[in-house]
Amino acid sequence: MYLYNISIIVDDENHQQLINWVKTDWLLKIENEVKFLKMLNTPHEGSTYCVQIVADNEQAIHSFQQDHVSVLQEHIALYYLEKAFIFDSVMEYIADINKSS
Repeated sequence: MYLYNISIIVDDENHQQLINWVKTDWLLKIENEVKFLKMLNTPHEGSTYCVQIVADNEQAIHSFQQDHVSVLQEHIALYYLEKAFIFDSVMEYIADINKSS
């Protein structure tokens, strides 16, 4: 299993408009179960948000990138050039550790 994370960093002046579009347009078109988070205590200027999905394999991530991340990239390039950017990461689950008290 893989966790695919997309971080969106946007300047404070534009963050509300971009995040409204993400929530009311972009995320609604995604069929996968998606987690949407705001990063707290970020070292970056502006605001940082994360979109996360769990995928069974790397091909599912690649398909998600083609179908959905490309739309986000195009929107940012068109409306928020030099005001916002994204970066992504892929993490593989290596253990499920449950600690009992």
